[in-house]
Amino acid sequence: MMAKRKGKKRSPAICPICAETRREPGLPLTVPFSIPTYWDPDEALAVFELIDELRDIIRNIYGPKLQAAARQQYGPLPGDSAFTPEDELPF
Repeated sequence: MMAKRKGKKRSPAICPICAETRREPGLPLTVPFSIPTYWDPDEALAVFELIDELRDIIRNIYGPKLQAAARQQYGPLPGDSAFTPEDELPF
């Protein structure tokens, strides 16, 4: 029978790019990227559509939480009102 080896508990790795703790060994928390200035219009449109789809997916998953976080960070939107049905109307 083999005895179990007691290994050292691994300390979280630090990302050399962003200096944050990595969740998975070998992977940074974020992937920095640059946008090339040499895309043709079709390539730019494809990337734009991908970003648009990603935005929609994220909004569908996190919609109410995103709105709450945005209001907390930036304040109410210009169209937001403090009107509640119990308020008296001014006319």
